[in-house]
Amino acid sequence: MTSKKIYRDSLFRDYFRDKENFVQLCNAVTGLNLKPEQLSENTVEEILFSSLRNDVSFNAGDNCFVFFEHQSTRNFNMPLRMLFYLSLLYRETIKPDLIYRTKIIKLPAPKFFVFYNGKEPCPEESTLKISDAFTMAGDIELTVKVYNINYNKNFRLIRDCLPAHDYSCFVNRVEMNRARGMSRDEAIIEAMNWCIANGIMRDYLKVRMKEIFMMVNLIWNEEDARKSYIEQGREEGREEGRQEGRQEGRQEGKVENALENVRNLMKNFKLTARAAMNALGISPEMQRELEPLI
Repeated sequence: MTSKKIYRDSLFRDYFRDKENFVQLCNAVTGLNLKPEQLSENTVEEILFSSLRNDVSFNAGDNCFVFFEHQSTRNFNMPLRMLFYLSLLYRETIKPDLIYRTKIIKLPAPKFFVFYNGKEPCPEESTLKISDAFTMAGDIELTVKVYNINYNKNFRLIRDCLPAHDYSCFVNRVEMNRARGMSRDEAIIEAMNWCIANGIMRDYLKVRMKEIFMMVNLIWNEEDARKSYIEQGREEGREEGRQEGRQEGRQEGKVENALENVRNLMKNFKLTARAAMNALGISPEMQRELEPLI
């Protein structure tokens, strides 16, 4: 796996692709009693669309597909996305000629889960159904279980599953630091050091601190940029009423956020400008635009 690939992974995806962490969370939400050696990863890697891939999924022996998705924004179309993922995996698993035989084909049973830790209100546990999107009664159902993993010591999953607890603690610590006025870099670094000192994700953080910093920083930057683009587009639309103004504002915001991100990596990890831009996956065209400004 290249460094660019690592940095573009989310923290959730990276942390729960570890079989030990996945199996603990899987057992907590399914009630199964799986062992790590029973798992084999089947994560869909950008097969359907270039921007659509599932976060983590495993075969649980021959009997079950378990899909995990992380969301920081509530998305009520997750059942449809899960249906796409499942269809792809069945097509990869089952030889096409078998479907024309009369004997029933035994299929791994799918189980779908979303783990949410955004800022919008969300119940501790809830369910999404694909039938909720149908314009009339249909003949298929797909159910997705949604868990709120914002840190709350009273939530069953946070209380009973150590990897879920530790992941939630780390994200919560970063958010608390930001609320106290720390810069993004300071908030992430302090959260990593605090978690290590308190035995939270200790081994994972100690071994992968640099990569984790970049993963978290990139995700936070992208979320901040999206919010900034939306707000800036609204303001310019009100003032000028022109699409050109919104496009220019978004481009300026994109450049400023990219510059901040590059400078942070150069400062904190002693990287060259080119190494920092490559680590963040910045396109060659954007790199040429940024170089005179760094």
